[in-house]
Parts: sequence; C-alpha cells; structure tokens
Amino acid sequence: MKKQTIILLFSILITSLFFSCTQKTIKTEEKDLVQKYYLSKDTAKGSLSLDIEVEIPVKFANKDVLKAIRATIITNLFDDSYTKYSNDSLVSLFTNELVTDYRENNEPLLSKLDSTNRYSFNNEHNLSGFSLLSDKKIYVYGIERYVYMGGAHGLETRNYYNFDLKTGKTISEKDLFKDSYENELSDLIKKRIIEESKEVKETKDSEPILSLEDTDYWTDSIKPNGNFYISDEGINYVFNPYEIAPYYLGQTEVLLPYDRIKSLLKPNSIIQYLVDKQPKL
Repeated sequence: MKKQTIILLFSILITSLFFSCTQKTIKTEEKDLVQKYYLSKDTAKGSLSLDIEVEIPVKFANKDVLKAIRATIITNLFDDSYTKYSNDSLVSLFTNELVTDYRENNEPLLSKLDSTNRYSFNNEHNLSGFSLLSDKKIYVYGIERYVYMGGAHGLETRNYYNFDLKTGKTISEKDLFKDSYENELSDLIKKRIIEESKEVKETKDSEPILSLEDTDYWTDSIKPNGNFYISDEGINYVFNPYEIAPYYLGQTEVLLPYDRIKSLLKPNSIIQYLVDKQPKL
C-alpha cells in the first residue's frame, strides 16, 4: 500500500512539474548595446551613436507558434535575413551592418573636406523592442525607433504587432471588426483625438481641440492604419509623424475603449474576453 502511495505521489509531482514548466505565454530575453563609433581618428568629425534594447522571444509551449512570432519580430526589428541567426548574435550583426553603412556613406564626403572644415557627420540609431500585453491568448510587441542621419531633425516611429497565440499570426483589423467598419471607425478616431485633447487639458497647460478643421491635422488622412496595440482598456491606434499631420505635431496615439467599439467588433473575436472583463456601466 505504501509503495502504491509513493508511486501515486511521484506521478502527481512529475505531472505538476511538467505543467509548471510549460510556457503558457511568450518568454523573452533582453539583448542590448549602447556604444558610439567614430568616423575617423579625429573624434570631432562625427560618430554613430547606437542605443539598442530589444526583447527576443525565446520560449513558448508551441514551438511552431514561437518560430512564427520570432520571425515577424526579427524581420521588423532588423531584416528578414536575420531570422536565421542565433539570438545572441543579432545585435552584434545589426551593429556591424549599421557601422559599415555609416562609414561607407560618410568617409568619401569626409575625404573631400579640408582640415579647417568643422562639419561633423553625427548619426544616431536608437531601437527598442518590448512586450506589452502577454497572456494565454494574445501577445503584443512594440518597436520604437529613432533615426537621425543629419539634417534638421531625425524621425521617431512606433509600430505594433498583435499575435494570436494559437496560430502565431498577427491579428489584423479585419480579424476584429465587422465588414465595412472603416468609416465609422475613422469617425470615432477623430472624436477621440478631440476628447483626449480635452482630457490632457485637465493635467497640462494646453488648449483643447474644439474641431479638427481648426488644426493642422490632415483630416482626410485620419483613418484606421493597421498600426494598433491591444490592451486591457481597448484598442490603441498610433499615427507616426507625417502620417496624419506635420512633423511638429509628433506622434498621435488614440485609445478606443472597448465600450465605444463593441458594436463594431465581430462576435466572438479573439479579444471578446477583454471586452467581457470591462466594468458594467
């Protein structure tokens, strides 16, 4: 009897360990680098400043899903040619490529300048890749990039990727919204830009927007752009500089709360569980 009990307890322990070791959402490892690379021995002639901090998916219960998600993330962080390399070599290989390009593009120009010329070839490339929502159904990944290659200013962009953890595929607007959603969703995005400007007014000394027609937003360009991230509160759309407004207005982020978009969502979509968790009004 004691032997059977020991065997039973051992079986329960093994089963428990198996399920506890099974990764039920995406596990990542961080890879980073902060370094400056000079164009020549004369450090005043310019440098390439790199600041890279990215999370790379390394573990998930379904290896095919993990492979698909990793490939999408690596492609958008670096390039599709990098998917074949090990995680530990990604940042160093990307750095080498950036430094090589920087020097090949600028050394010929530097050689044409005489020693009295004070012009400097200063470039920057900042890259951040990070996890957002991560549970048993959805994994959300964001990429922020700032690139400066001379001129009046650099360009900062943010892009997001929402993954279905059953398939490893990205979740598109058509996966979430009913047919012919574009016009109604566009109108809601415009309303939320105005509403959020009033919410900002409560905490900051800035004038709220009363009408988009009175601003420098390009109102005809404000429409669903596929660049969104799913959160506990709703769907967050992000518009990068020059997308819906001049550069000086920067990025525009708009939260569409679930209670405002319920009528537009497909029944039983992958985000239905998030909609159901919202407090009843």
